[in-house]
Amino acid sequence: MSTVNRDRYRLDSRIATGGMGEVWKATDSVLGRQVAVKVLKHEYADDPSFRSRFETEAQHAAALHHPSVASVFDFGEIENEDGSGTRPFLVMELVPGQPLSALLRGGEPMAPTVAADLVAQAADAIAAAHAMDIVHRDVKPANLLVTPEGRVKITDFGIARAADAVALTQTGQILGTPHYISPEQAEGRPATNASDIYALGVVLYECLAGRRPFAGDSPVATALAHMRDPVPPLSDEVPAHLRAVTDKALAKNPADRFASAAEMAMALRADAGHTLLMPAQSPVELPGPARRGLPTWWPWVAAAAAVLLVVGVVSLLAGRDASNTTSGDPTASASASPSASPSASTSVPPEDDRVRVRRATYLGMDPKEAKDLLESLGFEVQEADEKRPATSPDQEKDTVAVVSPAGLVEPGSTITLTLWDEYQDEHPSDSGDKDTNGKAKGKD
Repeated sequence: MSTVNRDRYRLDSRIATGGMGEVWKATDSVLGRQVAVKVLKHEYADDPSFRSRFETEAQHAAALHHPSVASVFDFGEIENEDGSGTRPFLVMELVPGQPLSALLRGGEPMAPTVAADLVAQAADAIAAAHAMDIVHRDVKPANLLVTPEGRVKITDFGIARAADAVALTQTGQILGTPHYISPEQAEGRPATNASDIYALGVVLYECLAGRRPFAGDSPVATALAHMRDPVPPLSDEVPAHLRAVTDKALAKNPADRFASAAEMAMALRADAGHTLLMPAQSPVELPGPARRGLPTWWPWVAAAAAVLLVVGVVSLLAGRDASNTTSGDPTASASASPSASPSASTSVPPEDDRVRVRRATYLGMDPKEAKDLLESLGFEVQEADEKRPATSPDQEKDTVAVVSPAGLVEPGSTITLTLWDEYQDEHPSDSGDKDTNGKAKGKD
């Protein structure tokens, strides 16, 4: 492994900071493209075992090509600014959008159709990794990036296994968050394909409920809950088949979970026992706090369901084994959620050159990032003169609160961003300041 000159990758701005490193928006001066560079923290860079495993897993991740996996372009070492040594880094695809964790910050459940679609896309990517004998080991919302088009990109395949080398350097120390850890991992057993499926189940539960299934007072208490406690039931408002998928994925015994991530993806795209694929390339409207009820395209789907139901029944009678059927390219099937405006809920005719602006993609985003993203889509962007008073500590000051207009918007139109003002707690607690959640940062 050779040392890579810092000059090739110009680190432009820091995107996120996680438990193991920093992610930077960077420019590849040789190829003239923007990339994401993840630089490892000193404490991990100084561990020889970690560096060796990190290099091996980075090579595996670079060989993994899938529409729902953030591509790895390069790997090497970068010199520390103080000349004290070098640190490993990864050069990855720069994915526009936000981590799923940022979309879940409000604590509100997602529309079931959106939750099922996003997790199914993630399951497709995990299935592709498993086919290459790559176990992610750290599936969680912070590692699932959601693009403005509603597509999922999984990151950090190159770090998860390497982290095992230093995960328990001290008695009882757990690396990263324990909220998505499988029971077998909590017991100290190696992670397997079934562990990734369990983590996908936790993510699905959080999307459907607006909260994680287990949250103890400490990392150890949370890990013990994954091992011992029954899964709290989901609301009856969640469709029965999605409750069943969640329960199966969260089975304590790995043998009781889905046989494969592909099987889980198929189950997420199923409705009442038969496969019901969504229209190809139908746009996904990401969830907002108040979006509930039936999708606006449900009459069209209902009409098609009769035909698809016959196909599904014939397939079942023919004894087709769903567990042996791999799901296709996730870009070929998507679901839509209820929308706040008619123009944002209808399919776009091929000749329509309007661009779909999804409110939830930008909520909570840094205004400069939102402006850059919207301008790349062909819009003019301005900030509103007045800010919106924050009603929750989760609504971080000077991040995007309102995007107007949204839905289908003509290119060249002006989009106004309204930012959150500072949250004023009218009922302060005697126990001190409340913890607040900032923007999603890398892997934590």
